[in-house]
Amino acid sequence: MSENTSILALMINDHCKIEDLLENLEKKAKEDFDSMKKAFNNFEWELEKHIFTEEKAIFTSYNPEDVEEGYKMLPKLTNQHNYIINILNNWREDVRNKRMITDVYSFKEFLINHKNFEEEKVYPKLDESLPEDEKRHIVAKINEIVQK
Repeated sequence: MSENTSILALMINDHCKIEDLLENLEKKAKEDFDSMKKAFNNFEWELEKHIFTEEKAIFTSYNPEDVEEGYKMLPKLTNQHNYIINILNNWREDVRNKRMITDVYSFKEFLINHKNFEEEKVYPKLDESLPEDEKRHIVAKINEIVQK
């Protein structure tokens, strides 16, 4: 597998961008509302694009030969994504009501565990099991969505 068709490598880069934005949000949530709101909007946009990329660009293309084994990870990921979206919705409501976002640290811990699961289990499995042409197609979609 070449580096330019590695789903893992691209998504690690995106994870790093999201982690940096979350670190900034955590810092700004201890300062003033306007700075926190801007940091939240940036973080939310990138995280939602990331989840969209996974669910639409990657998982819709994943068609494992061993269906039972191949699809074991998808319910766990879907549940985690639903939890993430729920937190973002709660935080968006806080921002709309001019309240400071709280408990960023707990969410950060959850997101790090989620990221580790993806980087250790999900993306390597996809890189290993998908044919090169399928990976190139997915990589093109990823680049179209998250690399801008």
